[in-house]
Amino acid sequence: MPTLTSLIKLLALVIGLSAAAAARAQDPVHSDPVAVDRAAPPGLVELTVPSAGHQMAGHLYTANGPGPHPTVVMLHGFPGNEKNLDLAQALRRAGFNTLYFHYRGAWGSGGTYSAQHVIEDAHAALAYVRAQGAAGNFRIDPTRVSLFGHSLGGFNAIITGSTDKDVRCTVAAAPADLVPFVKTATSDVVSGTAAEAPVPGLDGYSFADLVRETQQNADAFSLVPRMVGFTGRALMIVSGDKDNVVPLATQTPLADAARAAGARPFEHVVLDADHGFSWGRFKFLDTVVPWMQKNCQ
Repeated sequence: MPTLTSLIKLLALVIGLSAAAAARAQDPVHSDPVAVDRAAPPGLVELTVPSAGHQMAGHLYTANGPGPHPTVVMLHGFPGNEKNLDLAQALRRAGFNTLYFHYRGAWGSGGTYSAQHVIEDAHAALAYVRAQGAAGNFRIDPTRVSLFGHSLGGFNAIITGSTDKDVRCTVAAAPADLVPFVKTATSDVVSGTAAEAPVPGLDGYSFADLVRETQQNADAFSLVPRMVGFTGRALMIVSGDKDNVVPLATQTPLADAARAAGARPFEHVVLDADHGFSWGRFKFLDTVVPWMQKNCQ
């Protein structure tokens, strides 16, 4: 016959398990919303974002409830094969609207692709989101807009986030600091038949074009000096220690510069991961989403 002590222990275990299950049911990384607002449910809006007279193809994941919601503008890499849409979905479950779009000249968007255009397009996307929010569209709060970027998108997020002081917070995953790479790359990497070949997904732009453009804009594209723009502002850098595309050694100076500049809150997280965080997506999401919930809403 169970003793009173054993019954109490059993009850405590049941309560603990119930609490853990309830907490996990509300976990946006691993679970759908506990309750859906049928009057303002999560949704998907196909749209185009204007930039310099052209239209960029995109879509907006809208969050559950009437809002207005904080919104994240996602910036893809070069050329954007890893789209991080699992993160976009998790952020939506966490209460963020999330805009994903393709830059001019990328993946069917109008206009021409270039690194400089990528930066201009990020500013255009921010302006679009804020204008839509100010007009009362898509349940967007125009005062709470943040940036997430991966690889070249991380480069873009740092440049754009450092100059636009109204950006709520910035997350750069595997950010590509182009200038040091171009300075140290061997000639066979930056020139020749393979380097000159158009990159799939782009409108004829090649890796060699990216190298030449970086050389021509070295001061503007250098990321370490940009970190002073994050003084007192929220920034996260996420790196993979097995990244052979943008090695960790090229990302660490960015983190050091951010700390020296007084980015606050700031966190640099190094995961057991490759450039695309391919074998640790849940760990990647568990790193980014809670930080953004805490610092970007």
